[in-house]
Amino acid sequence: MELLNENLWMTEEDNIVTIGLTPELQDEAGDISYANIASLGNIDVDDTIINVEASKAAIEIPSPIQGKVIERNEEAEDTPSLLNSSDTENNWIVKIQK
Repeated sequence: MELLNENLWMTEEDNIVTIGLTPELQDEAGDISYANIASLGNIDVDDTIINVEASKAAIEIPSPIQGKVIERNEEAEDTPSLLNSSDTENNWIVKIQK
């Protein structure tokens, strides 16, 4: 796992990049109660990959890479508290094909 910045982590396998929220962002934002994740399809650097509303802040997070969103964590949109987890199986946001 690679930390992109204080907000995001990234793993890459077979040109598929999985991006998720770091514990630092979770601490800064507080308990996440709302998440709006980018739609499937092309995404450019700095396009929004997620908007979150939490107990301490509302945050818009830009994409660190360009590619095609091929999978979204829809379960996290339905249950935003999953993004508060330290488990990368739960707190991932999108999978982007480079």
